[in-house]
Amino acid sequence: MGRYILKRIVSLIPIVFGISVLVFTILHLVPGDPASIMLGTNATPEAVKALRQSMGLDQPLVTQYLHWMGGLMQGDFGVSVHTGQAILPEILKRFAITLQLTLFGAIIGWSIAIPLGILSAVRVHSSVDVLVRVTAMLGISVPNFAIGTLLLLGLSLYFGWFPPIDVVNFWENPVEAFQVFVLPAVTMGIVLAAGVMRMTRSAFLETLDKDFIRTARAKGNNQWTVVIGHALRNSSIPIVTIAGMQIGYLLGGSVIVEQLFSIPGLGQYILDGIYQRDYPVVQGGVLFIALVFVLVNLLVDVIYTWIDPRIKY
Repeated sequence: MGRYILKRIVSLIPIVFGISVLVFTILHLVPGDPASIMLGTNATPEAVKALRQSMGLDQPLVTQYLHWMGGLMQGDFGVSVHTGQAILPEILKRFAITLQLTLFGAIIGWSIAIPLGILSAVRVHSSVDVLVRVTAMLGISVPNFAIGTLLLLGLSLYFGWFPPIDVVNFWENPVEAFQVFVLPAVTMGIVLAAGVMRMTRSAFLETLDKDFIRTARAKGNNQWTVVIGHALRNSSIPIVTIAGMQIGYLLGGSVIVEQLFSIPGLGQYILDGIYQRDYPVVQGGVLFIALVFVLVNLLVDVIYTWIDPRIKY
């Protein structure tokens, strides 16, 4: 297992390199000059030229990329051209907020999806099954910003409750942090639950038709002993797979929810960098998310061996 993890970590190098080239190239193809945008109404040709030189934007793209990669290899993500502050400390600070939101949303989503998916598979073709499938389709079809907007309007108009604006970490004040994160986490959890619910139902339907399940029932075990004791672990691999993928997507795709609920997470930080044409911020933020996504996939592969001892690396 140790050798496999080491090989996977080494294999991250070409993946991260490819992502860095792609992000750098696409970002520099976006129309608009960062120097002109930063200067605004004071953007005279001389001022723009001087700022471009100070930012290194007058150098060839290859030179700019090599300079950026050289800093990354030393743990230096660069400096924001808009604020002049180091990017990596800000990324880590914002990522801590996004991670809390993502984990909270994932816990809510999985708590809804897995029990309902199991119930739907056990009661297949019943009214409960139909209701679960319709709910899952609605969760997939409705975008998260619409769900979040409806939650905000409903709670503010009919209950007079507004979530706090100031973000507090869970380890500092769990109660206040819960109040801040509960609505955006529910918004993300509903969308996440829809996919996991469908996968859970499908995985359990396949497992419940296996011979060892019929043997367990023939021994006189009741329905839920068979489902929880025998079918759950054998159905977990596809569920863990989609759950791991969704965690990665939530970490990178929470920008809409963060924007809607005014949460200063990593997605909001990258979005601000896009608006301001802050190349180092966008490049560093996207590359950091890509690295986390790959590490989450590695963790999922390791979990496979715990779920199914027959899997060896």
